[in-house]
Formats: sequence, C-alpha cells, structure tokens
Amino acid sequence: MSKKKKAVVPSQPSQPQPASKTTPLPVQKNAVGKSATPPEPFVEPADQPFELIRFDKRVKWFTAIWLGLFLILALSKIHFSSIPYWNQVIPDGSNPKRGLIAGTPRAIRMDEWAAMVPFVLSQANNGYPQENPAIGGEKPGLVVYLPIKHFITVFRPNYWGFTFLDTDRGFAWNGLFYPFFGLLVVVYLFLVLTKNQFWLSLFGAVWFVLSPAIAWWSFSPLTHVFSGSLILLASFYIFYARQAKTLIWAGVLFAWALITFSLNLYPPYQVPFGYLLIFLLIGFVWSNYRKELLFNQLIGKIITFGLAGLVIAAVVYAYYVDAKPTIDVMSNTVYPGKRSDSGGTGFIANWLSEYYSGWLLNDQRFPKEWLNICELSHAVTFMPVIAISLGLYFSKTKKIDPLLTIILAYSVILLVWIQFGFPTFLAKATLLDVSPTRRTQVPLGMANVVLAVLYLAYIRGRSLAISASVKTALIAFVVVFMVYAAWLNLTDSNGYYKAYQLFIPTLFFMVLNYLMLPVQSFRYKAVLVSGLMVLFSLPSLGINPLSVGLSPITEHVLYQKVSELHKQEPKARWVVIGSQYLTYLVTATGVNQLSGIKFMPDFKTMRVLDPTAKRDSAYNRYAHTVYASYIDGRDSTIIVNQFEDGYTVALDPCSPKLKTLDAKYFIFEKKPQPVEVRCMTQVATLGSIEIYKRNDF
Repeated sequence: MSKKKKAVVPSQPSQPQPASKTTPLPVQKNAVGKSATPPEPFVEPADQPFELIRFDKRVKWFTAIWLGLFLILALSKIHFSSIPYWNQVIPDGSNPKRGLIAGTPRAIRMDEWAAMVPFVLSQANNGYPQENPAIGGEKPGLVVYLPIKHFITVFRPNYWGFTFLDTDRGFAWNGLFYPFFGLLVVVYLFLVLTKNQFWLSLFGAVWFVLSPAIAWWSFSPLTHVFSGSLILLASFYIFYARQAKTLIWAGVLFAWALITFSLNLYPPYQVPFGYLLIFLLIGFVWSNYRKELLFNQLIGKIITFGLAGLVIAAVVYAYYVDAKPTIDVMSNTVYPGKRSDSGGTGFIANWLSEYYSGWLLNDQRFPKEWLNICELSHAVTFMPVIAISLGLYFSKTKKIDPLLTIILAYSVILLVWIQFGFPTFLAKATLLDVSPTRRTQVPLGMANVVLAVLYLAYIRGRSLAISASVKTALIAFVVVFMVYAAWLNLTDSNGYYKAYQLFIPTLFFMVLNYLMLPVQSFRYKAVLVSGLMVLFSLPSLGINPLSVGLSPITEHVLYQKVSELHKQEPKARWVVIGSQYLTYLVTATGVNQLSGIKFMPDFKTMRVLDPTAKRDSAYNRYAHTVYASYIDGRDSTIIVNQFEDGYTVALDPCSPKLKTLDAKYFIFEKKPQPVEVRCMTQVATLGSIEIYKRNDF
C-alpha cells in the first residue's frame, strides 16, 4: 500500500474543530494586570456523512441480547402484571405470594389486574370471540384492545403469542411486549434523532420508558409509542431512501405501523401524541434538508406513500365496516363518548412535581388533593433551562435548531392547554377536546424527555463563549427556579411535604439543571446527565412487580369452581350479588355474566331491566356494574349511577326479568337471606361465598 498521504477521516460529532482553524483571540488583562484567558468562541461540530441508524456492533449486540431476554422471560411465563394482588383482595387460603417473584402488586393498578387481565382471560376461555356480553355490548373486542379472532389481530402484536403459545406464555408475551419492544424502537428512534449517539440513545430510552407517566400506567402508553416510533422511522427511511428495496420494506412498515397506531383506539393519548409525531417528522426533515437525498427516487417515494395510503384506507375501511355499530354505541355513551374538555384543569405544581414524587411518593403516600399516584405522574422536565440555553445559542450563532425549536413549541402548546385551556372552538378544531389534561400530561412528559435527549445531543461538541456575568445569571436562574419548584410543591401539597424532605431532591436537580446550561463543556456531559437520569429512574422498575404465570387467578378456588359449573352449562348466565371484586374474578372464567365491568352498554340486556329506558343515562357508559338484592314485592328494579364510571342495579334475585335474561347461577358475597334464594338451590359454598342455581329453568 502506498505510504503517500492517507485519507482524512471526518471528526466525530463529539469533537470540536481544532483550535488552529479559528482565529486566535488576543490575550486580555484582568483588573490586576494579569493575563486572563478569553472565553472560547462557539465552534460548530464537523459535518458527518448523513445516515439514519448505524447498525454497528453495539447496536446489533444490544438488539440480540434484548430480544433474547424477551423470549426467555416470555417462555418462562414471567411478566409485570399486578395479578398477585388477587391473593390479597379475595384470599382463598393459598400462599399469599402465589405467582409473585419480586416486588409489590399494586392495588391502584386495578384497571390492569381487575379489568384488562380478566377481559383477556375471558376472551381466551371463549376462543377469542368478537361478541362477549361479559365485557360489553356489540363486539367489544373490536374497540377494546383485546385478543380477538379478526384480522385486526395482525395489528395487535402484543397478542400474537396467544396464537402459538399456551395461555400463560401468551399472557407473558403480551405483558412483556411493549416494555421490551417499546424501549427497542425508542432506542432506534433516538439513534436517528441524535445522529447515532449510542449511549445517549440507550440511556434516553431507559429514562423514557421508566418515566412515571409510563411505569405507573403499567407501560400501557407504550402501545402508541411503539407504533408511533415505527411510523417515524419508516417515514425517515422512505424520505431518504436511495434504493428501491428500502422503499419496499419501509413502505410496508409504514402502512402496518400507521394502521396499528390508528386502530388502537384511545384518543386521549392518540391526539396529543400524534401531534408529537408530526412535529418530530417536520423538525427532523427541516434539520436534515438534503435535496440530493429527498428528491432522489422521488417518483418511487410518491408511489410508496400512495400505495401505503391505499392499503391503509382499505384496512381501516374493512375494520370500520365491522366495528361501526360498536363504535357508534361507544361514541354515544355519556362517559367517555360524550366527554369533551377545554383544558385548563391542570395545576402547575404537578408540572414540577416529578422532581420530588419519585423520592417521596408512592401509591399509598401522596397528597390527597392530587387524586392518586397514577393521575399525577408524568416526567421530569428541563424545559425552562433548555429554552433559555437555546436562546443563548441563537444569540451567538443567529441560527436555530429546527428540531429542538419545534419540540419546544409543542411542549409549550401542551402546557398552555393543560394550565390555561383553549377556547371551545379551538379545542374542538385541534381535537384536543378528547384529551383531558390528566391524560395530555402523559404525552407532555414524553415530549419533555425527547426534548432533553435531543438537547443533550445538540450541545455535544458545541462550545459557547459566555461572559462571567451571564454565567452567574444562568446559575442564579437555576437556583431560583429549583427553589420555586420546591416552594410550589411545599405549598400545593397542603402540608404533606416537609421542607427538609425536599432539600436533597432540590439539590440533585439543581445540579442536573446546572449541567444542562452551556456554562461549561466536557466530553461525556450528555452521557453523564442521561446516566444520572437513568439512576434516578431505576426505582421505577419496582413500580410493577415481577410475576409468573396466571395462578393467582386460574388456581383460585372460586375461579376453578365457576369454571367447573360453566363447563357443565356453558350457555347459562351468571350474576354476582355484592362484591365488585368477585365479579371481576368471575369475568376471567369466561362465563356470560350480567354484573362486572362493561366497556360499553349492553342495551339488549338493559332494556329487559329498564323497558322504558328511564335510567338510560345511568348505564349508557363505560362502567363497573354491581348487582344488589332489593325485594319490595313489586319486582322493582333500581338503577343508580353512583360514579362517573359505575352504577348499581338493585332487584329481586328471583325476578322473572332475570329468568328472561337466562340468569341461572348466582354468587352471593355472604350468606343470603332465605327470601333472596327462595327460588334457588345451593350448589357450592366457598368460605363466606355461596353459589346458587335457580330452580325454574
């Protein structure tokens, strides 16, 4: 090989240009006549060859290890569900830690262990039907995110395990899918957005996934994060494609991901998170406008998006035809279908509460005015410091970073929505009226993490000349801001916090906010800050327990007895009189019961109980339904809406109406009065729980 001049390799983004390429500054004198080194001038990082994801050894090894761990855990039936809480809520004399490996099952996560898990098992025990009256009217599995025998399952990858694994392993696949694949695609997305800064992307993704806004909701927001991130990645590869094969696979991925995102019907997250995806797409293309790439294969790119659009339209139309009656019922419910919001119902302390909640709050300990730990959770924000720092960069360079600027704008818009609200016409025009502020703060929290990670990527390799007075002002701002955050949480919690409790968290985030400032630059600054946020976020691993299998439900004596009777008479309907928890557990067996959680009203049933629809507004909603005994000799039925998401039906268990509804089996929370079971025969006693069968069938 020739020993002549070798090719020069462009420097990495972390390396500023050599000082020799800048104009030396004259040595200045300070007040006592000694020489003082002037601030370094701003230096732009060297341009790098444009690429999206660089699949180097680190990325490949991480991907392989991560997917391997997912498969090992899924096949071992391990998951993050709080279903071991069933050992406490309805103890049956078994091991109180049955199914629990580590951690603490959370009562507050009852929409997971008491609602969604029984829904999933009810579907599994019935062969994944489209109609399941135990869950709700019409075809609930089409609009509720559940396993179902329908082509829509192609777009519900977390349920694919049920098609080739047993129920326990299929359930583990379901519980692990979004934490694992959600983190994986966020790593990939950050690799693109940070120009392949691996450790920042990995640490940023862990910080993102373990944010309280995600962890306290049992990782459910990751359903939209997963598909939304794939939409962005596919879009980027189509925009910058150089080869036809890239257009083919990216086009297929784009269509699949967009359908997956669209048909996971939960507008309170979909709308604000959809805006975040749009802002990220615009900001990235704006920041990386390369005419030679964007217009290369232009006809092929147009055809790719066109064909993807046709596939999306065809699939969504086919789904809509099947789901329209169910969607119509759901959209016309009092709650949540008719729910409309104008914003302005948030509180500013909650915006800054994550500085302290991770240290001092849990599901049992929190200020009562803050509802509960799930509702107040979001993510740590560095928005004020980032906004000021970007302003300084602009003042020195007269340039803006389009991606950072547009995400900052998005965050400010959502903050205005949460804190002050929009006029009604604007709320409806933007569709944010379907996203109550307590739900909007989850996408806002996600945006705050994205903003911080992108900012850390931006400042890497960018030094900035700042005078001593400006540095002092910036540091003073951080101190004042964190003192304000502490004071705000102290006063808004109505005495829950004590001043001394906030000292260490305030000091910790004072240091992190200081590191975010452009007052000094060092090589591993981005990794240090993101790594500290990972350490801060690691306790979130304990929010959801580590569990194995479904034994807390499937081995429960009530579940097994009801399943035994259900096999003998699979068409009989069931009613639980009393405890709502009993009826949640009975749902899991797959029986067709009148009580329980109804994702949407079953009007066929309710018209028998309420022929004139006099109490329609009470049950025309998503609701936890409880049945109780009420005997007045006139076969009266009382339907009372006690909560926004719940109602009680009180009637005579021997009512002819219940026979009309084929209600044959009755479960009583405690020993019933003779008059309640005058038409029945006892078939089982399980401690204080008694099961009866009507005689007139």
